Amino acid sequence: MDIQRFRAEFPITRSKIFLNHAAVSPLPLRSADAMRSYVENKVKAQLTHDVDLGDWRKKIAETKGLFARLIGAREDEIAHIPNTTFGLNLIAQMLDYKPGSNVVTNTLEYISNVIVWLKLRERGVEVRIVRDVGGRISVDMLEKSIDDRTVAVAVGQVGWYNGFRHDLRAISEIAHERGAFLAVDGIQAVGNMKIDVAREGIDFLACGSYKWLLGPLGAGFLYIKSEHIDRFNPPILGGGSIDPEVSRRNIYERFDLYELKYSKGIGKYEAAHINDVAYIGVGESMRLLLDYGVENVEERIKRIGDYFISSLIEMGYELQTPLGEDEHHAIINFKVKDPDAVMDYLSRNGVVVSKRVGGIRVSPHFYNTEEEIEKFLSILKGIR
Repeated sequence: MDIQRFRAEFPITRSKIFLNHAAVSPLPLRSADAMRSYVENKVKAQLTHDVDLGDWRKKIAETKGLFARLIGAREDEIAHIPNTTFGLNLIAQMLDYKPGSNVVTNTLEYISNVIVWLKLRERGVEVRIVRDVGGRISVDMLEKSIDDRTVAVAVGQVGWYNGFRHDLRAISEIAHERGAFLAVDGIQAVGNMKIDVAREGIDFLACGSYKWLLGPLGAGFLYIKSEHIDRFNPPILGGGSIDPEVSRRNIYERFDLYELKYSKGIGKYEAAHINDVAYIGVGESMRLLLDYGVENVEERIKRIGDYFISSLIEMGYELQTPLGEDEHHAIINFKVKDPDAVMDYLSRNGVVVSKRVGGIRVSPHFYNTEEEIEKFLSILKGIR
């Protein structure tokens, strides 16, 4: 498949070596064009009230199905949410906790997938934080903290700063054997690898739009396994949470709403007004990823990453990324003596990366090339 056709979607490749998809990705042209066209139509509609936005609303609704395809879920298991943290908050707060309950997370998580669980201490829930060893969290390490009083095990599928990759299937089997749920922060994985929520045994997954999905800020998705949708209720409510028939009667017939009646299905979790422009954008970005093929995306990122790692080791850099088979994906972190100085030098030479945890974090996507990596490595040699 011609990678140049896809690279043409990213104008940033003409001026920079962009290797920072674990932060905020650049937009592809098709997404920017769709957002621009939608905003123009929406403004006209509000100015004149004679523009039909029906086709645009259909595109927004279709984003659930697109996201479902990326993670191996059903469309009716996907809710629109503002961002990853919002989704993780919903998950953490809606679960049932009895006296003596605990949840398990770890020190490789991004802050979003820690604070939402730490807040449960206010409700008397014990939060068990497994400490990593050398940037790794083994299944055995997690298993020692999971017991019959564990309500949820919370992990990020790919580690935000060093790319450590959890064995979700093994973790979910242990969690389910002991009656716990597996809650996943998917923002550093969805869009860069093949995911199958059923095969992996994922109960809940939250993901924002602006990293590996190549979308704009302001859109997110929440996956809830079908059998859990009716079992729980959201801790906060919005218009979509209420039975539409009751809501309609209350608006048009002045029917007094004295009893809370939830809407059926995944929609009751859509408690916040969505950023419709952002969904138009990420919809086109997801179509681009599916056009190239998720398996192809994953394979290409792995190939680029392996080349990157072998080159860095050859240059004598110490990596914070675990190097075992299937231990890492997409994100590479290597130590440097002066991260600020290195970042400044790279930036002045047109390279976009991030400084994270005492090292330089590099996160290439499928449209990056080996030639870009070689150029980056050549620039890097100028520092030493």
